[in-house]
Amino acid sequence: MKYKPSRRNEDRGYGRILTFFVRFFTVLGVAAFISAGLTSITLIRMMNYQPPALPDNILLVYKLKSNLFETTKKFSFKGPLMRPPTTLHEIAEAMDIAKKDPRVKGLALDIESSNYNLAQIQELRDAVHRFREYGKFAMVFADDIGGLSGGMKTYYLSSAFDEIWMQPMGMVGITGMHSETPFLSGLMETLGVTANFDHRGKYKSAMESITRTSMSLPHKEMMTSIIDDLSSQIISGVAEGRGLKPEHVKELINGAPYMGQESLDNKLIDKLDYYDNFIASAKEKSGEDIETIDLLGYGFGVKTENTEDGMVGFFTQLWHKKDTETAREGKGKVALIYGSGMIVPHKKSSSSLVAPIAGMGEKTLFADKISSAFNAAAKNDDVSVIVFRIDSPGGSPGAAETLRHAVVSAQEKGKKVVVSMGGTAASGGYWAVVNADHIIAEPGTLTGSIGVFAGKVVLDKLWKKLGVKWEAITLGDNADMWSMNSVFSETSNERFEAMLDNIYDNFIKIVAEGREMTLEEVEKVAQGRVWTGKQAKEIGLVDSLGGIEMALAYARELSGFEKEDDVPLVYYPAKKSTLELMIQLLTEGSASISPISVNIPTELQGIYNLWTLSKLSQEFIVISPIAENFLLR
Repeated sequence: MKYKPSRRNEDRGYGRILTFFVRFFTVLGVAAFISAGLTSITLIRMMNYQPPALPDNILLVYKLKSNLFETTKKFSFKGPLMRPPTTLHEIAEAMDIAKKDPRVKGLALDIESSNYNLAQIQELRDAVHRFREYGKFAMVFADDIGGLSGGMKTYYLSSAFDEIWMQPMGMVGITGMHSETPFLSGLMETLGVTANFDHRGKYKSAMESITRTSMSLPHKEMMTSIIDDLSSQIISGVAEGRGLKPEHVKELINGAPYMGQESLDNKLIDKLDYYDNFIASAKEKSGEDIETIDLLGYGFGVKTENTEDGMVGFFTQLWHKKDTETAREGKGKVALIYGSGMIVPHKKSSSSLVAPIAGMGEKTLFADKISSAFNAAAKNDDVSVIVFRIDSPGGSPGAAETLRHAVVSAQEKGKKVVVSMGGTAASGGYWAVVNADHIIAEPGTLTGSIGVFAGKVVLDKLWKKLGVKWEAITLGDNADMWSMNSVFSETSNERFEAMLDNIYDNFIKIVAEGREMTLEEVEKVAQGRVWTGKQAKEIGLVDSLGGIEMALAYARELSGFEKEDDVPLVYYPAKKSTLELMIQLLTEGSASISPISVNIPTELQGIYNLWTLSKLSQEFIVISPIAENFLLR
């Protein structure tokens, strides 16, 4: 019998598999050990790494985009480190840091045609003025200031700078202010659509676009007053900034637009040239060995310097995980809460309210979210004052009352509440903050609008034209009250009118209590009338004129700090770090990658509203200021 050698265990099938895994995991373990060692060395070096210090001579540069945001939006893959778009406060804050820094010599700003509201422009102008008050220069460059469109807002902002430069083929389009309101009742009648609306307050005109064929006299009176006051603010600001007489500025407005050389001849600008020469001139003004630093990059760098050394300080600032250590014993911090958009009770209710009144894409202020922020700030023993920055045209009265209650509850817990109004804080936006200890608005803020309107769009005639027939089974005399297929019945209308009366009467009482006025005094300034911040100050609806920096300064004083002290801000809701934003991306499944949007012209917005207004069955009464129909041109 022939000898057959036996196979070694390792040569058998299971032996080969076992040997493979032993060798594989041995190699993997060695690689992991080496990798861990190298990673540890790298992290140690990173933590000990000292980022380059900011230079001794700095020229700040920045390109101001056409849109600014009140609150932090979702981050975009387009942004550095996927950070959210820049907010107005971040720009003003960076300027305020720079004004006291001896290393900073000046600011050179490149500005696009702005879509900011007037209050935002006034906040930026205030920041530029504060920067210049410390002996630093500020220059602005624009390829075009309005050109073939309106340039009043862009020029108003530019006039706050020491020098205005414009590209040689640019134009200055300071053609004045213009307001247009479309009236769609004729079209609605043709379509077979009925607007079944009513209001309290003779100036409450938001629904006139779909209920009338022309402006009512109170509407025209209010709009004329607003435009006159805002025009006066712009003219006086331009005159002061450019060293001209207001009468001469009015003459220049009537003769606009101006080509490049005409703008120069009329002293509207200081130089016709290109951007590279603009920067070269700014560097020359700054002195020798000057280095240009981005404005926001500078602000981030200074905060990093003031936090911790090396990469620890860098990541601490990036992730918003530590306040600057400047609070002194026995004195609190300042909480900063942002609220922007149409006011609704909670996220679920936003779809039915925001689209028809505010337009597609409008930001939304969720009352439950902001109320939770107030409650958290009120429970924080380190917080002594809450600053509430609000920019809202109104919304649900129930949601506005939820916010007002949050303000009052915080005060009952010993916190002072200071309000900073943005471009708009009207109707429900005013209702929410009327009990604050101090209200600050910009002169161009739209506020007040103490009134209410409500109703529904009825489509029964349209369905008849389209050959659509509806049948209903009803239990209850008013069960079909909010149906879009019939106007209010006699009993439904009685309840509807009672609801409007109740809301308006309560609004008057709340304002009287919050502003320490009599009911008669409130009634005189109510009636749904919108006021500018300047007018509101004169009639007692706000306490001071200024922006968020003034509100923060006032809060610092209330906290026992000196006016110039650097007091830590505690943000509510807390700012999300880049890491948290990435987690949000993974859990929510989206990350603001240029979403598809539909832009509806102002003239056609009302047609879109015909359909969406029928969705107001859940929260049917909407407190709203004048329609967003007014443009600076």
